[in-house]
Amino acid sequence: MLEDAYAKAYLPFLELLRRHPSVKVVMHYSGNLLSWIADNHREAIRILRGFVKAGRIEFLTGGFYEPILSILPEEDRVMQIQALTEYIGRLFDCAPKGMWIAERVWEPQFPEYLSAAGIEHFPLDDYHFKLSGLDDEDLTGYYVTEEKGHAVNVFPGSEKLRYYIPFRDVGEILSYFGEVRAKGGSPLLTMADDGEKFGIWPETHRHCYENGWLERFFSALEENSDWIETTTFSAYSSSFRPKGMVYLPAASYREMGEWVLPARKGLEYERALNELEKLFGEQAKGMLRGGIWRSFLSKYPESNHLQKRMLMVSATVHEALRKLAARKSRSGGKGKAPNPKQKTERSLLHELWKCQCNDAYWHGIFGGLYLPHLRSSLYRHLIAAESLAEGILDGAGSLPGEGTAKKEGPRTWVSEGDHDCDGFRDACVRTREVSAFFTERGGSLIELSLKGKRVNILDTLTRRQEAYHSRMTETTADSGEAKTIHERLTVKEQGLSNYLVYDAYTRTSLLDHFFRSDITVEALMRAGYEEAGDFVGGCYAMSVGAEDRTTAVKFSREGAASGKAMKVEKTVTLSGSRMRVDYDLEGNFSGAFGVEFNISLLGSPYASVSVPGKEMLVRERGVHDGIGKFSVRDEFLNLRLTFSFDEEISLWHYPVETVSLSEEGVERIYQGTSFLFLKRLDFNGHERLGFNMDFREAK
Repeated sequence: MLEDAYAKAYLPFLELLRRHPSVKVVMHYSGNLLSWIADNHREAIRILRGFVKAGRIEFLTGGFYEPILSILPEEDRVMQIQALTEYIGRLFDCAPKGMWIAERVWEPQFPEYLSAAGIEHFPLDDYHFKLSGLDDEDLTGYYVTEEKGHAVNVFPGSEKLRYYIPFRDVGEILSYFGEVRAKGGSPLLTMADDGEKFGIWPETHRHCYENGWLERFFSALEENSDWIETTTFSAYSSSFRPKGMVYLPAASYREMGEWVLPARKGLEYERALNELEKLFGEQAKGMLRGGIWRSFLSKYPESNHLQKRMLMVSATVHEALRKLAARKSRSGGKGKAPNPKQKTERSLLHELWKCQCNDAYWHGIFGGLYLPHLRSSLYRHLIAAESLAEGILDGAGSLPGEGTAKKEGPRTWVSEGDHDCDGFRDACVRTREVSAFFTERGGSLIELSLKGKRVNILDTLTRRQEAYHSRMTETTADSGEAKTIHERLTVKEQGLSNYLVYDAYTRTSLLDHFFRSDITVEALMRAGYEEAGDFVGGCYAMSVGAEDRTTAVKFSREGAASGKAMKVEKTVTLSGSRMRVDYDLEGNFSGAFGVEFNISLLGSPYASVSVPGKEMLVRERGVHDGIGKFSVRDEFLNLRLTFSFDEEISLWHYPVETVSLSEEGVERIYQGTSFLFLKRLDFNGHERLGFNMDFREAK
């Protein structure tokens, strides 16, 4: 993917820019992209160094791995920015004073942290300014904003230019420049947007390079240099005073405020904006606002869980760093270069920072949270950072030059509380082998991360309604024209409307279902049934006990099934690479009882399910009766999950697939497989069930 992006957009842009020596630009590369280019394409680094030497570009720093600053711990915000600033300085012998705010997600307290990181200026969308009451004629320069006396300069990025460049005729863009110039003064227009729109977005490589749009645009800027001057933020602010002070509300770009809304509200927003535009034209966009970025955490519980786990891991990492610093201090700073403490710190911090990358925490016009490989990447780095930090805190690591550290032995870490801030108590159990996250809500298991494999095997996304689902019937074939992504909605597969199925609950695991006896796997798959019990999503009492290397999490709930009192008690015991689950059902019930497990593996959808005498892909639907044991195997992970039951059950499984939007169009994505361990029951009194789960190397 990176090679393709480099060939289609990053390198062609630089090469074309080199042919137009009077054009100046401001550029931002995320730390991970810039380090990849430095490792794989030194020719691009040489071109960029030439631009710096000639005074043609200004680099913007930012969070090293493009995090949303507002959801990070304060120390990680500043450290990530400083890390990228230092890296840019080493590569290009310059000191960036400007910054790119990832996804332009702004909150009013930011100036304090940005100042602490050495930032003097940055661009934000003009939408932020319009929400503060400013109009287009006010946004031809820059402003000062502050927090607690920490002042920074902010440049309003033109939404009109975001939509014009590179999608409108060059002459039309110059006409707009002329209109702004005619109003007098020394106006500045800022266009700050994704570099990927110059070659990676659909049809843009052909449009920008093969059809010559970008060549024509740069040539037009040079040919009209008597009245159009390209500049940088640093150069402009050193020559011109700010237009005034401004205080900007919490916001991102306008479209994100719409995407973050619940589906119904998103459609209402769209209709309201259309009506306002009939009355006020483009000014309507500053009259209506949607939600703020943080609301993605309430819209998607999976995102909220990831972010809260990241906060937990950050606290563990920084505790480990303090322990490293203390050990280094006691050793008197001895050791050979390179400094081993710094190397260990770097590994810890960069694994942590990688799991703070913004892409998989939200969803809009790009796949984001809906893309399993992005979520699994965050979990991979989260688990790696947690494991490294725990090794240091357990005394299992040593620094060269200080001898062998005392090994205290593997510890079981148990933390209880409302970790994900949803109003239900949680328990996080961390051992050498796993991290498991339980919640009172549904008495369920949210996360089961295998540390050796660095994968959360329960990372399955819930099927939800999105606002763009209602527009799928309006979709026509792609015209092949280069359009901004906000204007495209194409369907990548016929019949996608058949997959618009929405779950009534969040797809966690160890969910307890009571069904009528006529339940079918088709009804489950289509969410076309009613629960006979009130246990899915209900609140369970929860307690945790740990002894040696065994931890037991106990759940209990008194509810109802088929209108009759029912009590469910279950105990989950974690020991090494094994999990044991025991159920005690008490009441009067006739029907089917099912335990739901939602599994997603890195090798999906090509992982396999093996039952006696049969093997099939996890993406296939299956109904198997009389099962005492089955396994799920992922060759990519070299992992086998084996479930064994105290008595035979019926095993049902089906794929969980979502219909989601990406820059390429609307597509169906396999998110994981839902497994149901089903038992037909007719009892008055007690009924006991139990099963084991092993997660080990495949053999």
